[in-house]
Amino acid sequence: YKDLEMPLLYVLKDMEDIGVRCELPVLNEIAEDLKTRISSISNEIYDLAGHLFNLNSPKQLAEVLYDELSLPSGKKRSTSADVLEQFAGMHPIITLILDYRKLQKIYSTYAEGLQKYIQKDGRIHTLYNQCVTQTGRLSSSEPNLQNIPIRTELGRKLRKYFVAKDENYVLIDADYSQIE
Repeated sequence: YKDLEMPLLYVLKDMEDIGVRCELPVLNEIAEDLKTRISSISNEIYDLAGHLFNLNSPKQLAEVLYDELSLPSGKKRSTSADVLEQFAGMHPIITLILDYRKLQKIYSTYAEGLQKYIQKDGRIHTLYNQCVTQTGRLSSSEPNLQNIPIRTELGRKLRKYFVAKDENYVLIDADYSQIE
């Protein structure tokens, strides 16, 4: 506690105060790209369904999938991702719906969602939590900067949004497995 946890507290406080510099034009470019892709996928879904409906309404989506397209519904008529993934080969609309949801989540959580956390200094001042996880790892919140996808092209684009303080600094991202 005395040798590690307490000294780390001051480092984390400094990190929160300094914040992470953001390139808003990069985020805006990603947001516009996502909006275009979401709109295109939505139109494909509507074409396959034969009409417009609220893609975010489980009830309306269930009507399209189970009543109009006659997919096997079982008792619950679920529209959850794990159920839809089981139907992926049955109709092309399924893959499009899953893609739509992924892009919509990235858009709302990151492309649009991160913007509300940018302070007047052009930085995001996330909170670093030292004692929240059961594993003893650090976590961040408001916003959680640890959940940004890394394995996809879109996730790598999103990470370009965060930049070093200036040209004299380098921004690194490391986790326990990388340290080990």
